[in-house]
Amino acid sequence: MQVRQGNVRDWPFMYALGKIGIPESISPWRKQPMEVTLKYREEFLRGFWTWIQQSEAKVFIVEEVKQEGEEGQSVHPLGYLVLHDSAKEELTGLNQGWIMDIVVLPEWRGKGAGKVLLKAAENHCREQGISYLGLAVSSHNIKALKLYESYGFAEERKLLVKQLD
Repeated sequence: MQVRQGNVRDWPFMYALGKIGIPESISPWRKQPMEVTLKYREEFLRGFWTWIQQSEAKVFIVEEVKQEGEEGQSVHPLGYLVLHDSAKEELTGLNQGWIMDIVVLPEWRGKGAGKVLLKAAENHCREQGISYLGLAVSSHNIKALKLYESYGFAEERKLLVKQLD
């Protein structure tokens, strides 16, 4: 696997993959039909590339590289990470990198692609002199939580939600 900085040519892949990853991320507290949630996600994604450009966020693409005999190699994208590297922590105002979105193809989850993306984001932050890297994850998304914790992320706050009738 290799990682590279993404660009607008990656947008069709990101747009399609961004819709795939949402079911595992939705909190069970949010009572809404999946089709409504997916429609909202699709609307969000329509403006996401514009936001990426305007905010100067960084996109990292993890790829599988296969040697194909004498013909050279083929490259296939496996996932992406969007990093907002000029975010401010809301209580202290400290500079931090913030992972806005990270998604890996379902068949590549648990095979190291997510770690490659996290390492790229961490390296970028270090190069920029950014001391903190944050993200948000649904507390029920156990696989993602285990990945982030194994990579050194620690719980800092809890987001509490109460359903009102």
